[in-house]
Amino acid sequence: MAMLVATVVALGIRLFTLSRPGFLTSPTEYDDGVYLGAAIRMTQGVMPYHDFAFVQPPGILLLMSPVALFARVTSTAAGLGLARLVTVLASAACVPLAGNLVRYRGTLATALTCGILAIYPPDIAAAHTLLLEPWMNVLCLLGANAAFSHGRLAIKPSRLAWAGVAIGFASVVKFWAMAPAVVLLAVCLLDRGPKATPQASAGVRRTVAYVAGLAGAFVVPLLPFMLSGPGTFFHSTVTYQAARVGTYTPLSLRLAHITGVIDVLNYVGTIGLAGANSLFGQAVVADTAPAQPHALPILAALVLAGIVAAGFIVGRRTLGQVEWFAFCTLILALAAILVYSAFFYHYPAFPGPWLAIVTGVALGSLIMPLDLRFQQVAVGAVVVVLVAATVLQLSDVARLTLPAGSEQITSLIPPGACVVTDDTSLLISADRFEAAKPGCPVVIDGLATTLVLTHGVSIQGGADHNASAVAAWQNYLITAQYVWLSPNWSRRIPTPAAWDLSKWTWFNQHFKQIAPALNWPCDGGTGWICGVGQLFVRR
Repeated sequence: MAMLVATVVALGIRLFTLSRPGFLTSPTEYDDGVYLGAAIRMTQGVMPYHDFAFVQPPGILLLMSPVALFARVTSTAAGLGLARLVTVLASAACVPLAGNLVRYRGTLATALTCGILAIYPPDIAAAHTLLLEPWMNVLCLLGANAAFSHGRLAIKPSRLAWAGVAIGFASVVKFWAMAPAVVLLAVCLLDRGPKATPQASAGVRRTVAYVAGLAGAFVVPLLPFMLSGPGTFFHSTVTYQAARVGTYTPLSLRLAHITGVIDVLNYVGTIGLAGANSLFGQAVVADTAPAQPHALPILAALVLAGIVAAGFIVGRRTLGQVEWFAFCTLILALAAILVYSAFFYHYPAFPGPWLAIVTGVALGSLIMPLDLRFQQVAVGAVVVVLVAATVLQLSDVARLTLPAGSEQITSLIPPGACVVTDDTSLLISADRFEAAKPGCPVVIDGLATTLVLTHGVSIQGGADHNASAVAAWQNYLITAQYVWLSPNWSRRIPTPAAWDLSKWTWFNQHFKQIAPALNWPCDGGTGWICGVGQLFVRR
């Protein structure tokens, strides 16, 4: 019952987000256009890494192939809506999967784990559109459920093989899934098996089964893409990502997202319950605010670490292998989030399930030894916190609005026109992402294109000074009939003109702006004042 209630709550919050005006098919994120657009192109025979730049592993393209086919027979906007709906289902499915791992510990630990994950702010934000984390998480949790039974490693090698398959393919969705893959391998190697079986041979068989499933599910999906261009594939998905320079994000802001205190922090990082201006509300519209919160996130992180440490110490004799698996995975996930140069609002969704499991188990270990009266008080306090967080989140989401103006731009682009944009989600939402045409540049991911052209140098890292990259982008644009620039185009397209389009002499000689109207107060340097960007037609 606890898992069912928490799953319903999780599904309700995430679906409520999509019910807001425009959230089902309007552009709200950059990455969803890249993933769905690349999947559509792949079903048309235009391959990532070979025919266009793509810097993520191809797992999400394989998962979204049915959605891409649906988009081709209906509309790309409908395909985007379907992709968002199935991503919500993947995110909500993580709740019972996480709860099932600790179900053997009883109702309290299960309810706490499920309740925390159901309302975990980064997980809700990451589920509002097509992103990698929900799909990576659901695959990793499926693998963990196959690998563990009643808190211990499963006896049958076949279960470990299936665990390897799930986690191996999760790594094809996002390489970060290698964290639980490595931890589970360590568990297999350290486990001595049940006393009733020949320990050495049982442990070897399970380890071999796991490694075989892991390797097969990882290598087989990657092989066609690697063979089409091994150097390009490796550099795109590994080298350029590792070398990428992102905008500096303070540790306190990263901790604010990880600990969930973004529910009570506003856009500038101070405590406030004003609604859609919260960091959580901004995350749901795909914005990592430039806030620099001070003590609260650090204090929350220390309290959370103290609860986990105390709970694991108190309940150390009852902890199973699954809890230590979750704990070690959490540590690796947090290290990835806190150390990586770039940071986005959806990154903390990766440690979300493991944080929920570890925290739920720790709280349960601290509450269970208490007298009944104190147990009731403690559980009541936790319930109050979870309910209050849910109310805040629903209040924030209810007030969210999206930039308007796409209809004006869409009506000006005739069907079948060659359009180049830095943000493919705009074209997909507008049903102008059509079949690739001879002579029309295939640019799916503007940022990835720049990274490939500069061998891993982002705009923040100095791509504007790379003459060959600037010339290549100039060639892409001059080939197009229309150029649709998002408000954030200068973070993806290298040009010495930076944000100021009036100084982009070459571009203005060949293109004229047709939307928004020329008297619109839009200069490109004022964020979303341009609505959904600016449209130019070749002179």
